[in-house]
Amino acid sequence: MGPADRLQILFAHDEAILRINTRLRAEAESFEPARKQTPQLLLESPKSHLNSLHIPASEYKTAYEASLSDPAPPSPHDGTFCPITALSRFPYHHIRGELMQRVASKFFDKGQFWDRPWDLYYIHAPPRLGGRPLLVVPMALARKLLKEINLACDCSLSLPTEEERGLVLRFNRDGFPQPTLLGQSSDRTTKDSLEATIPQSCTYNQSLWDQETYLAFEKMMEAAASSAKSKSKSKAKKQRLRFRREIEAGDAIRRAQCYLGLRADPTDIIDCKWDEQSAPESEPPQLASDKPAPYPFMSEPIFISLDVEVNERCHTLVTEVGISTFDTRDLIGIAPGPLGENWQSRIQSRHLRVQEHAHHVNSLYVRGCPNNFEFGTSEWVAADKVSAMVQNSFAHPTFFDGPDSQLRPLVLVGHSLASDIQYLELANVPIINASDGGSQFSDRFDTAKSWMIICGKTETQSLGAVLGELGMTGWNLHNAGNDARYTMQILVAMLVKHSLDSQ
Repeated sequence: MGPADRLQILFAHDEAILRINTRLRAEAESFEPARKQTPQLLLESPKSHLNSLHIPASEYKTAYEASLSDPAPPSPHDGTFCPITALSRFPYHHIRGELMQRVASKFFDKGQFWDRPWDLYYIHAPPRLGGRPLLVVPMALARKLLKEINLACDCSLSLPTEEERGLVLRFNRDGFPQPTLLGQSSDRTTKDSLEATIPQSCTYNQSLWDQETYLAFEKMMEAAASSAKSKSKSKAKKQRLRFRREIEAGDAIRRAQCYLGLRADPTDIIDCKWDEQSAPESEPPQLASDKPAPYPFMSEPIFISLDVEVNERCHTLVTEVGISTFDTRDLIGIAPGPLGENWQSRIQSRHLRVQEHAHHVNSLYVRGCPNNFEFGTSEWVAADKVSAMVQNSFAHPTFFDGPDSQLRPLVLVGHSLASDIQYLELANVPIINASDGGSQFSDRFDTAKSWMIICGKTETQSLGAVLGELGMTGWNLHNAGNDARYTMQILVAMLVKHSLDSQ
C-alpha cells in the first residue's frame, strides 16, 4: 500500500483534505474528475487542481498568476510561524514614541508591508475559538523584515517571544497540527485572493488528542487570534477602569469626611445639626480650624494605619510593622487646628521590630532606619508572635462598646494600601478572613490615591512627596512606625484642608 492509498483511508471522511495537492505523483499523470466513487488525493499541478474542482478559473486567476509565473519554492521554516495580520500592525501595537512613526512611515503606512514576498500558510482555529482560519508566515520571513527595519532605522527591534503575546507560534511540538501552505504573494490583492481559497473549517476530533496537548494548542491559537485585534477596546477598558477607581476614591474621601464630622452623614441627615429640608434658608454649618467639627462623627470609627517593612532581597521576611490608631471619640469638642494639628496629636503609635531579623537594615533601594522611631519606644517581638501582636492591636478594650461589647467600626488606612496588605499576609496577618471571606475592617482608605484625586494628578506620589506638598516634615522615613504615623497625619491634614478649600 502506497502513501496515497494510506492517506485515502485516513481521510476518506474529509473531501477537502483529499483534494489537497500532495505532489506524490508525477505532474504528467492526469486526474479524471468524472470518476465520482471516493474522492482521490490531488497529485497534480495547481492548474489541473483547479479544473478538477470545477471552480471558475476567474475566481482564482489573480491568486495563482504569481505562482504560475514564478515557480520559486517556499522558504524553509523551522516550525515557528507568525500571524501575518498581527505582524502587519507591529509598530502600532509594540513601538512607542518617535521610533514608531519612523518605522511605520518607511515599512507599513502605505502598504509597503504587503508589497514584499510572503509565503502564506493557514491553520484553522479550534471550534471553541470559532474555527476560522489563521493566516501565518514562517518566522524566518518575519525576522528578515525586522532585520531590514533595524538596519534602516538604526534600532534593535524584535518580536516578543512570550506565548501569551501570540506573535511567535511554535508548531514544532509533538501532537500539534501543522499549518498548510497556501501560496506566495507579493501584494495585498494576491494575499486576499489566496485567502479566499482556504477551504471550510476542518473539525478537530478531541478524542484523538492528548488533552494536555490540545489545551496547549488551543491556548496558543487563542493568543494568536487576539494578537491582531485592535487595542482601542483595551484602552477603553483601561480608561473605564481608571474612571471607576477615581469614583471609588472620591467616595472614600467623602465617607472619611463624614467619619471626622467634616461632612453631614448622608444616611441620617435629620440627626445632623443642619437639615436642608427643615431650614432651606439657613446656611449649612461651616468648618473652622479653631472650632470643633460641625457635624457628628458618622459611626464613630477607629482609624488604624499600618506600614510594613520587609527584607529588600526577600519580601517574605517582615522586619518591622508600624501601627497607629486614631479614635474619633477622642476628637469630641476638640478644634482640629491648622491642618488638623490638634487632632494629629491624638494619634497613638507603635513600632514592632522582629527579633530574628534585627541585623538586617535595607540599603539597596531605600535607606532603612529601624533604630530611629520618632514617636515612642520600639517593641521587640518574635517572628512567630508578630501576627498575634498586630491582631491584638485591632482589639484594644476601648474599641468595644455597648452592653454586648460589640467591636466598633475599624477603618484601615495605608499609603499605597494594596502593598501593605500583601506584606501583612506574608506576616500571617490576614485582613480578609479566610473563613467567611469578610474583613474585620468596615472600610479602607488609601492616602496615596486620595491625594492624587484631591490634587487632580494622574499618578500617585510617595509618602515623603505628599508630606512636602502639605507643608509637613517627615523624619526618618522607611521606618515602619514613622511611616504609619505620617500616613495617619496625612489622612487628617488632607481631609481638613480639602474640607476648608471646598467651602
